Amino acid sequence: MAKRPPVRSSHDLQALYDQGVRQLQDRQAQAARQSFRQVLARDPTNALALGNLGMASQALREFDAAEAYFRRALAIRPRNASILRNLGILLVDREKHAEALALADKVLAADPDHAEALLTRGNALNGLQRFEEAVESYARAARIDTAAYEALTKLGWSQAALGLYDEAHTAFAAAIALRPADPLAYFRRGLVRLKRGDFAGGWADYEHRWDYDVFLASSGGIITPPLVPRLSRNLTADDLAGRRVLVLGEQGIGDQLMFASMIPDLARTAAEVACICEPRLVRLFSASFPGVTFSAGGDVRPAAIDHILAMASLGSPYRQAAADFPGTRYLAPSAAARAVWAQRLGPRRGLRIGLSWRGGVTTTRTSLRSLTLDQLVPILGLPDCEFVSLQYGDTGADLAPFPSIRAAPAAEIDDMDDLAGLVANLDLVVSVQTAVVHLAGALGVPCLTLVPHSAEWRYGDAGPDMPWYRSIRLFRQADPGDWPPVIKAVAAAVRERLAAP
Repeated sequence: MAKRPPVRSSHDLQALYDQGVRQLQDRQAQAARQSFRQVLARDPTNALALGNLGMASQALREFDAAEAYFRRALAIRPRNASILRNLGILLVDREKHAEALALADKVLAADPDHAEALLTRGNALNGLQRFEEAVESYARAARIDTAAYEALTKLGWSQAALGLYDEAHTAFAAAIALRPADPLAYFRRGLVRLKRGDFAGGWADYEHRWDYDVFLASSGGIITPPLVPRLSRNLTADDLAGRRVLVLGEQGIGDQLMFASMIPDLARTAAEVACICEPRLVRLFSASFPGVTFSAGGDVRPAAIDHILAMASLGSPYRQAAADFPGTRYLAPSAAARAVWAQRLGPRRGLRIGLSWRGGVTTTRTSLRSLTLDQLVPILGLPDCEFVSLQYGDTGADLAPFPSIRAAPAAEIDDMDDLAGLVANLDLVVSVQTAVVHLAGALGVPCLTLVPHSAEWRYGDAGPDMPWYRSIRLFRQADPGDWPPVIKAVAAAVRERLAAP
């Protein structure tokens, strides 16, 4: 292969930089990284090239390298808005909230009205669950024209976290008035409406998720940009009656478990239903929904389909109000999976309790949702209990100090039918906010769920119940990060169950 000719002039350097920008825009991160490295070989203090090299590294999931490049760029141009923004987003995504806050405060000390610094500060405070201070930062940013739209959408989000719902809706409405064609404010307002139980308005707003590129890139799952124009949205139950419908799984495995509760509604009236879902769900869904065809992939053939729906879009036709949620069991593991676990677990040695103590990933606030087994000792120390790990991923280090907790090899509970077979053999589940909650609820197994102060919309805004499942009981933090009272309350609930006849 011929070598790239050396860059000889400032004109050549600019052309190479522009090439890297185009490659970034075309999602050619590897090629963009090479282009910006060549620019920096000739011009090591080019802050914009360093910033773009950080973006290319971030796209390649080389997060330490990306952070280093952003910091080098900001050291050269400390008030550059795009560099500050990208570093701030990266730090918040990596849950380095204190570092992001320090970065923003340093810029604001020199320039109190720096729009990107105010937004970064609000994001960091939001991640630290210091919502009142986040509201103040976003309100200041909202007074700056260039930042007003983004600031208003985030202001509404933080106000909702404080329970200031009227104020949140005012902020979202102001954002929509500024940019009525932009999906972000609709999407966030939809999440707040759904959390509060305004399902009719919430589902309508939530359909804007497919116009929001961040959601599509992070949560679309099998729904790729070319498929989005083919999705049917805001349909009624009558629109689907007698039709051939393809349902596409979206978001995480817990979301698909939850949204699958609406598949029976669709199957009762549609002429034909097929569903492409997460591969680990195919066996469980196939065992639970006879008459519906499930697969982990395949062609989307418009000639054989009347409507293509994203799974959550079933909410609009079938869950317009709280009364529309039956809350009853809708999944059942295969008889074989259930029998395997009944044999492996053997005779009960007490109340058989499944445990899941970690939830989410860094970008879905795992630090706010997760616990350690040491924190759960008030529950683990209860008499006449037999504990079984349901935790996904590598649990060896967690379980080593707790040899009494039974655990299966990860490969034996990776498929959801196998895990459902295990859960169906339990008396009770104790879990943080994770997919295990949705699985237990879908199976009708009682689950005591430990919920952070600012819970995901699926868990509602208050109270011990969630409309999707009757078998789930929620225990909420009264104050951000304060787990001991929640754990104490769950332990008391387990003792009540032990005392029951």
